[in-house]
Amino acid sequence: MNIADLAKVKDEDLSAEPVGRSSGAGARALMESIMGEEREEEREPVRGRFPVRRSLGLSVIAAGLATSFVIWTPFGRPATEFANAAVSIKTGADFVEVEINDPEAEAETFAEAFRAVGLNAEVRKAPVAPEEVGVIVPVTDGDFPAGTGMTVTTVTEGCKSAWCGRVAMPVGFTGRFVIGIGRPAAPGERYSSSVGSEVDGPLIDGFQPRGKPVSEVRAAMKRSGLKIEYVVVWTVADGSGGGYNVPAEHVKGDWVVGHVQRTASDSIRVLIDNPPGVPKDSLPRADPPPAPDWWKD
Repeated sequence: MNIADLAKVKDEDLSAEPVGRSSGAGARALMESIMGEEREEEREPVRGRFPVRRSLGLSVIAAGLATSFVIWTPFGRPATEFANAAVSIKTGADFVEVEINDPEAEAETFAEAFRAVGLNAEVRKAPVAPEEVGVIVPVTDGDFPAGTGMTVTTVTEGCKSAWCGRVAMPVGFTGRFVIGIGRPAAPGERYSSSVGSEVDGPLIDGFQPRGKPVSEVRAAMKRSGLKIEYVVVWTVADGSGGGYNVPAEHVKGDWVVGHVQRTASDSIRVLIDNPPGVPKDSLPRADPPPAPDWWKD
């Protein structure tokens, strides 16, 4: 699409017709430009069932006019799209596609976009690790039917924004829900969701804690000034199981570390799987650190 061509559509031409209709000259020109680009994109190979595509023309138009409109997707059903400086949203029958353009925008700017496509969202800023700034953080708070909630999936292929992904909710859900947009956590502030360390690389100074004895990990974390919480997990052959926080004095040095998570800039969680000779749920329990309640503000 040629952006210069879009510039020929005047605001007064657009305002002369109801949103979503193409009976006016300006609206027809706008829709022809949009659909022209959609047809060009459809000729490209599509990977997966629900591709995430970034349409520059749509983002520019919606951000400039601050309006929502209806177009027809290649699947033959209508999808409502809205974009402002903070976020671009596209709704479908099964999920909502979201692109975070400006993670530092005010929460109300994000909420405006969700409301524009018919979603009763309350948006909060959630404290996260530096690499998760701008991601959507789901919570169960809201009017979801019992046993249901929100599922968030990150999409990296073709993403040119701070974050791209899909938000899935119960079909036909129109109630209130809370959603978080990741912001940088303050020093020592607990992350809204923990971050795995061994997947992305060494935790500190080239040190890889996974598979090492607790005594070695404990000494390395102490030298770095990191606080540790211990969680012991008992699992069975199919991978199911559970665990809980255990006081440090009841965690033996020769137990092997199975997983480490960063929970704040100065804190980690060490998970120990099936310590030898320790029956399930036989260890004393410790109170876990207070969970962040950013969605209640």
